[in-house]
Amino acid sequence: MCSKGFILVFLAYISLVTSNSAPFITKCKWDDSKCIKDSSIKAIPRFADGIPDLNVETIDPLILKYVDASSSNLKLIVTDIVVTGLKNCEPKKIQRDIAKSKLTLKIQCSPDLNGKYDMKGQLFVLPIEGNGDLIVKAPKLVINVDIDLTDKTKDGKKYWHVKSWRHTFELKDKSTVKFENLFPNNEFLRKSTNELIAQNGNGVITEIGQPVIKALVGKVIENINHFFFRSTN
Repeated sequence: MCSKGFILVFLAYISLVTSNSAPFITKCKWDDSKCIKDSSIKAIPRFADGIPDLNVETIDPLILKYVDASSSNLKLIVTDIVVTGLKNCEPKKIQRDIAKSKLTLKIQCSPDLNGKYDMKGQLFVLPIEGNGDLIVKAPKLVINVDIDLTDKTKDGKKYWHVKSWRHTFELKDKSTVKFENLFPNNEFLRKSTNELIAQNGNGVITEIGQPVIKALVGKVIENINHFFFRSTN
């Protein structure tokens, strides 16, 4: 249910290009993983604040208005999502395959998510329902991202474009998930369900968090493409 500081995807890519629009980025050779990693770490605070001139939005906090995280057994709508803590993401591995136009990343983040939820159905095969505030803390979230690049041309200028991407995630420490106002008319079910969720924060994120994570990745990828296009035009 929480994000992923996919800001590192952004930074690793721009470390590989020359852009007068981003002079604070150290240009690296495509096979110099250490340079890419070091450059990414230094650039995170600048990109987290956004770059209006290049149509790059603020990434910390990262805001999503609406995500439908429903499944066949559960209706779950999450709105007014605010994710913080992406400035502190750490790159663990960054590799680029220039022949295949691919980039592989492994990053670790400690994001916090706040939002609103509306839920009804089954979680862990148990009935659940409610609506209210949603609070998530993931102290050690590890994300693996594979990205495919392609070249595009406009007005005679060539620029990179993210063609497709895939991601997986792992939770390496105990996460916390809190749904306020579960079972508003049944105190017994509210208490017992809250206790179950408190004991299984990682399981809850694994079970229902994928659509939110995908939306967050998509938002960062959108900013990557904005940067590539605007910095070469």
